[in-house]
Amino acid sequence: MREKRRIRSSGPVPAVGRRSGGGVTALALGLTLLVQTVSGGRAQSVTDLSALAIGPDDTQAVLALIGRHLHSTDAQVAGLRRGRTGGICGTVEVRNRMGTYTGPRPFVAKVDADFAGRLPEGAELRNPGSMAEYSRLERARAMFVENCIDR
Repeated sequence: MREKRRIRSSGPVPAVGRRSGGGVTALALGLTLLVQTVSGGRAQSVTDLSALAIGPDDTQAVLALIGRHLHSTDAQVAGLRRGRTGGICGTVEVRNRMGTYTGPRPFVAKVDADFAGRLPEGAELRNPGSMAEYSRLERARAMFVENCIDR
């Protein structure tokens, strides 16, 4: 037959997960998260005064294109300028899948063609996810060359 053993403690057991006055804090945190969810939480922005060079309408159109084509609701755009053949050039910084910004990269957008794309890096061109992805990368590269490179 088994004996029951008694465990003796030398003092009080500390409370684990004890709540002390956290109700107000939890409510404030919940309301903050709700407001961020309803309002989008993050917003695309132009981080310098370059938006003045292309005007507010084109700036909003470019930000909308970046949101759609680069799947970024919180992109940081800078260095906006008009390209040679009607495109808009600049740099864009988007978050990676881990949630950190990856650094500014050149991009081109053409409002009338409903297209925006970052200048692809070598690794992206060598290992595209599909033929459609490769075509999109090549289109962005060609559009960047014809609009944004000073000759």
